Amino acid sequence: MSKQLVVVLVFIFYVIIRCLFIEPNCIEIGRYEIRNPQLKGVRIVFLSDFHLKKHDYKRLDKIVTLTNKQNPDLVLLGGDIANGHNYKKTMDINIAAQKLNLINAPILAVLGEHDWWSGGETIAQGLRKNGITVLQNSARRVMIKRKYIDIIGLEDLTTRQPNAAVAFKKTQLPRVVVTHNPDVYYDIMEDVTVILAGHTHGGQFILPFTPPLFVPSKFGAEFASGEIENTHNKMIISRGLGTSVLPVRLNCKPEIVVVDFTY
Repeated sequence: MSKQLVVVLVFIFYVIIRCLFIEPNCIEIGRYEIRNPQLKGVRIVFLSDFHLKKHDYKRLDKIVTLTNKQNPDLVLLGGDIANGHNYKKTMDINIAAQKLNLINAPILAVLGEHDWWSGGETIAQGLRKNGITVLQNSARRVMIKRKYIDIIGLEDLTTRQPNAAVAFKKTQLPRVVVTHNPDVYYDIMEDVTVILAGHTHGGQFILPFTPPLFVPSKFGAEFASGEIENTHNKMIISRGLGTSVLPVRLNCKPEIVVVDFTY
């Protein structure tokens, strides 16, 4: 066997190990600052796209531990707690919610397409039963450090009908919008403080020096992850915490999003 072939085989083996076992378990903290004097000192943690398999307890425990280390004032869930298309392949929602409740902050959530494919009402009821607020084209006003924030949750674009007009009723600034799918960005006409989205997983698999090969957004790689500010509103898209379709990540580690509001 030639040296060149050995090098190629070793490299392929390394990439496979990295994609399957290393990167999917290397959770990064994505930090963002937003200038907003009304909310100075408030910290929100955004968790999205868990895709929890039936016995994914260790991974969820790690997510909870890392979230608590960020000392959040509020935690928002961006959907796709469920894995795949079948509830039988997903962690029992009551167990998942009980573990999430170990986070030392109030939690509000929206659902994603995998949640609905796996039985959305079951997922929603399980979260609510365990004290997690589920927003479906609705809003909840919360008080953090004597400051009020309207948290607005939109329904999933793939499986439901997001309706910003309904969700924004009787809300006021500061507003934080939670949507599973970032493609609703240009449909939000109202002024908001920030939009938090998931769904795209950052592209999940990115070859060196190239954009993501596949991003499930009609806006392509532009909506893979990070900050978007193409209108008067800012959006932050999370790379998510799990994997979908293929259980791999390359140059696209899972992410816990931390948003700090400053002057």
